[in-house]
Amino acid sequence: MNKRIGMCFTAVLLCLSAEMTPLAVSADTTTTAAETTASVTSETTTASAAPPETTSVTTSETTVPVTSAAQPHSVSDPLSRMKYELLPDGTARLTEFRWESDELEVQIPAQIDGRDITAVGERAFLYCYADTVVLPEGIRRIEANAFAGCAYLNRMSIPEGCTFIGEAAFQNCERLSTVEIPGSVTEIGWKAFDGTPFYSSRSGETVILGDGILYAYQGSGTAPVIPDTVKIIAPHAFEGHEELKSLTIPDSVSRIQPQAFCGCTSLSEINAPATLDALAPDALTDTAWFKNASGDYVILGDLLVKYRGSDTVAEVPDGIRVINDESFAGDAGVTTVYLPDSAEEIRSSAFSGCTSLQVAKLGENLKTVGDSAFRGCSTLKYIRFGHQLQSLGADSFAGCPYLEEVYLPDTLKEIQPHALGYAQNEADGSYDRIRNSLVIYSNTESARQYAEAAGITHEPLPDVENTEPAPEVTTVRGQGGGIGKPSGTAWIPAVLFGGFLVFIGMIAAIRRRRQE
Repeated sequence: MNKRIGMCFTAVLLCLSAEMTPLAVSADTTTTAAETTASVTSETTTASAAPPETTSVTTSETTVPVTSAAQPHSVSDPLSRMKYELLPDGTARLTEFRWESDELEVQIPAQIDGRDITAVGERAFLYCYADTVVLPEGIRRIEANAFAGCAYLNRMSIPEGCTFIGEAAFQNCERLSTVEIPGSVTEIGWKAFDGTPFYSSRSGETVILGDGILYAYQGSGTAPVIPDTVKIIAPHAFEGHEELKSLTIPDSVSRIQPQAFCGCTSLSEINAPATLDALAPDALTDTAWFKNASGDYVILGDLLVKYRGSDTVAEVPDGIRVINDESFAGDAGVTTVYLPDSAEEIRSSAFSGCTSLQVAKLGENLKTVGDSAFRGCSTLKYIRFGHQLQSLGADSFAGCPYLEEVYLPDTLKEIQPHALGYAQNEADGSYDRIRNSLVIYSNTESARQYAEAAGITHEPLPDVENTEPAPEVTTVRGQGGGIGKPSGTAWIPAVLFGGFLVFIGMIAAIRRRRQE
């Protein structure tokens, strides 16, 4: 009897073993992948399981079912495992790629649903285990964390034409030893390659990537030498080097990017070239040089970095070529600005939120007004350009309801969306036409087309140049721009009613005094 029971028990075990063998293989495979990387999300683990018979491609417009012919140990069409969204220019940004466990090489197609793929979105390939990912030639941007944690990725070739590699884009790709970065890349974000052999194997005081991008400073001196091959100082490149005291930026450098000198609290002397084209507003704010700068104007080379004055009238010194990003932003006291003839460019948000600013004379040689440059200047009523203006950026004068006459010279080439005559709805980001009597005076085709599209009155420039003087300023410092420009006769009833109330109050006071 015991022998028979033993034989039955053995047979049951054999049957169970046969039934469970495929499950055991699948479990082992999943366990191996999980052990390889320290942190894998539940979403990634699910994607590594056997693919369903039907998957879908989600777009910003619709969801299109796609039937997958994938079988065990085969790889399905990459297009069937991608999600994307449309960009304003009609191209596509990949937002998600579902990796398959047998996939060693991923080749991204140039198009999806007939649209060019130009960007790899944030976290799109997060924790993908492929050894190689081949990007199409049309890629222009690789955004934050796009390939972060890809533990098996060992080589990456960035396509020529790509300009941007975002923050932590390849962080903790622990086998990534070779990266080809083309000269077209002009920005590499903070920690883009941290945690990779590609970065950690580099020695020397300065780590230079691509075409002259100073990615990180690894030295310890008080006066480091920046090689004259450097063109761009990347975000956080010198972060935390409290020992730095002086710095000379070579003529080759054209751009200093956000928080490049974050934490460099002892840096008190900075020499910069007049050829510096771009300086992030917060690049130098931690330095002793910035904090201890004297006078109303903080200047680096020929850039006005920051206005610190307390006067209502700001007369920018001669020799300034660029009014830098946010240099006056949020100043609620300045009412009048005069720029010198040396000024050629006003950068993004330079005067945004200056709620008391009413008069701006911008110099004879100004060529460019950047995006949102005067956005939200809610009492601005007089603006005068010179004879060299070429471009008005998007939203450059959005939210300026008292600006009713704009004279644009024949040199004007472009007016970007919502530059004049609009205000943005903060609730939903939409734009509304300002209901005022704005007139654009210009002979240029770009101004005519803009005015027609926006429903704004357009007139040719007068034969005799307008020399009307600036109107009298009606606000004083501390009033925050609440007075503005009187319009029509709507103020008369309010004044009469206010006077009537004062009169009644006086009579009541006299009666009380007589009774007493």
